Amino acid sequence: MSLRRLAGRFRPYSVPICLFALVVVTVSVVPPLVLGEATGRTYALTVAVLVVAVSSVLPYAAAVAVLTVPFPYAGLGSYAAPAAGEPFSPTAALRHAVAGVSYVVAATAVGAVGIGVDFAVSSGLTPFPAVRFPAVGVPPYLALGGAAVAGVYVAVQLWRYDTPLGELGLDTVLGTVVLGALLAASPVVALWLFGAYGF
Repeated sequence: MSLRRLAGRFRPYSVPICLFALVVVTVSVVPPLVLGEATGRTYALTVAVLVVAVSSVLPYAAAVAVLTVPFPYAGLGSYAAPAAGEPFSPTAALRHAVAGVSYVVAATAVGAVGIGVDFAVSSGLTPFPAVRFPAVGVPPYLALGGAAVAGVYVAVQLWRYDTPLGELGLDTVLGTVVLGALLAASPVVALWLFGAYGF
């Protein structure tokens, strides 16, 4: 099978597959790098952090899913549209909302692993000694996790549309970037909501 044909078959499913792969690799690889061992305790701590983060972000995920339904309606991009200009329908709106919740959860999961790295750094560990971040007002690895998911979503979704950017339209490109920015904010919002609940 040619590479072009393989890419064509992969394109409609590219965003969920890439985000799922990013989450799996992050959750599997980063905690042992930070804690220095791939043990049951390492992954138990990771799962505990993920459960807290994901449960904290669910209200935000629901809000993003519902409040961004006008984006696909107006043709400004979608979390789930496999092609640009897909006709709006209740099914398309439902797919967009389900994908929105899933992608917010994915961004939060990667960000949650990031906050584990931030905690390790604040405790004196140097898991990634060559990496330095300027002060950004929030834990840097937490923010990096959300930004990574957002970047993958925007890049792969624009490729998924299978239309040159010039023909795609500035409104769709900007709409997709805005949807990505909502994903980037997910881990920070999860942390804020966690604090707001009084934990």
